[in-house]
Amino acid sequence: MEQAAGRIRGTMSRRCPTNNLVVVCHPKPESLTRAGFRRVLAGLERTGRPVRVLDLDAEDFDPRLRRFEVINHLGHPDQRPDLAHHIEALQWANRLILVYPTWFSGQPARLKGWFDRVWMHEVAFELPPGSNRIRGRLDNITEIVVVTTMGSSRRVNLVQGNGGRLRVRRTLRVLCHRRCRTRWIALYNVDASTESERRDWLRKLENLHW
Repeated sequence: MEQAAGRIRGTMSRRCPTNNLVVVCHPKPESLTRAGFRRVLAGLERTGRPVRVLDLDAEDFDPRLRRFEVINHLGHPDQRPDLAHHIEALQWANRLILVYPTWFSGQPARLKGWFDRVWMHEVAFELPPGSNRIRGRLDNITEIVVVTTMGSSRRVNLVQGNGGRLRVRRTLRVLCHRRCRTRWIALYNVDASTESERRDWLRKLENLHW
């Protein structure tokens, strides 16, 4: 399993119920990504564990990092009441599930903006006085699961550097629990995929071990 680097506070309890936060990002209700999202929810609901959803397109989440946020990037989250429900959900979660299409080798603008704006100082990280190295604060998150579709093949994504995957593994994960695991569930070559391959992928999502 993949392990985060650095010293992160907190301990992992396998006996605690898993709080599942699903963040979905795709503007088209009829998309394969949205179909995958519905299958993920169906699988989670069978576990009986708590599930919350943040639908970035449904709420028209603004991904723009505004001037105030840049100037006050080391401010306190209380300064951002408009993001309070996102912050609370992120701090509540034990498992973070990201469902999105891969565009231009990475996450869509709304989701990238969600990282920029919600994973803020005193929420996802802290910067100790006199230090130039941040410390993660999301020790409540012990697993990150990515569900994504990709227009190109696995090989092409590898050649391009797997930017979206590295952002999750090398940036988000190190702000979480020191033993945080990641799972990457991608449908490659989606534009050339057959109906049977898409059905198999959707079935896999619903039958994942949560």
